[in-house]
Amino acid sequence: MRNMRNTLTLPIRAGTAMLAVSLSTLCLAQSTPPAPTRNVVTMTQVKPDMLNEWMDTQKELNAALKKAGVPRRTVLRPVFGNTYEFVSITPLESYAQRDNPNPLTKAIGPEAAARLFEKSRKCITGSRSYVGTSLPELSTPPDSPAPISTSSRVRVAPGKAQDYQNFIKNEILPLYKKAKAEGKVLGYSVSRRGFGASNSEFTVTTYYSKFADLDGGPMLTRMLGQEGVAKVFAKGTGLSTTIETVVRRRVADLS
Repeated sequence: MRNMRNTLTLPIRAGTAMLAVSLSTLCLAQSTPPAPTRNVVTMTQVKPDMLNEWMDTQKELNAALKKAGVPRRTVLRPVFGNTYEFVSITPLESYAQRDNPNPLTKAIGPEAAARLFEKSRKCITGSRSYVGTSLPELSTPPDSPAPISTSSRVRVAPGKAQDYQNFIKNEILPLYKKAKAEGKVLGYSVSRRGFGASNSEFTVTTYYSKFADLDGGPMLTRMLGQEGVAKVFAKGTGLSTTIETVVRRRVADLS
């Protein structure tokens, strides 16, 4: 009987072990945040009297980028801020991409690409680009493109980058996850600036469905009250300084 019991319990033990491994693998997969992604963020100053011409060239550019295999491009325009400074965001899968010929030139030919670039250059006074790296562990992004966003440019104190990220993760992110679950915001994201900008600067963005969501003051103040939000931010004292906050609208025709 002892041998029979041992024989019967072997499949049970094996099944239990397999279940434990499967559950631990599932939990690990669920707790692992998405890998960071890099984007090229380009800020372009458009001449006010050339706005319509520039927007037409961007539609041509989007068609060419699509032909070149660029998966997405988002264009934003400030509502409160420099209203003629447009922001475009395109993915950067690897720096090695820059070793290859320009995909736009390859897609539509060098002459057509040169004409398109020249048309666009006539409409602007200048532009600058930098690399932004998303920080998924500090973010709860929107489930679909958001029409409105507020973006804060934050400068972190020297040597405090990790402390700042821990503060966002432990104190701020849970509040925005709650706000998203309650439908008060569409999402919240944090990215770090790299090449072309200061590595000590972060971009913190909150996404909304309508401008009315901005009424009533800052979201966290509405959630916690003045005293509550003061207690939270007291934990981050000395970690960072907000340089500016800009409200932008997604330009659907160009995205």
